[in-house]
Amino acid sequence: MQAESLEVLEKANVAPTQARAIVRAIEIEIAGAKDTLATKHDLLVLGTDLRGDMAKLAGELHAEIHRAVSSSTRQMYMALLGHMAMTLGFIYFLNTQLR
Repeated sequence: MQAESLEVLEKANVAPTQARAIVRAIEIEIAGAKDTLATKHDLLVLGTDLRGDMAKLAGELHAEIHRAVSSSTRQMYMALLGHMAMTLGFIYFLNTQLR
């Protein structure tokens, strides 16, 4: 127990047995709090885990974007090909009708 803590409580007219009980309860709370506080090592481990998770999610997102873009590109080229075929057919029709 901290002697200074006991002196402060005794000066506040707290009975010595109560003062000791209060100081002991505070010491127990502080000791318990040390287990719940994060240390630098805990934060480093958490940071490493989060970076790994984010890298995995970034890879999945990249793959999803690639699938979406390739699908859209394929549709665009098919539409362009269809439009070209229609235009060439129209030109052929005009050539045969105007001769």
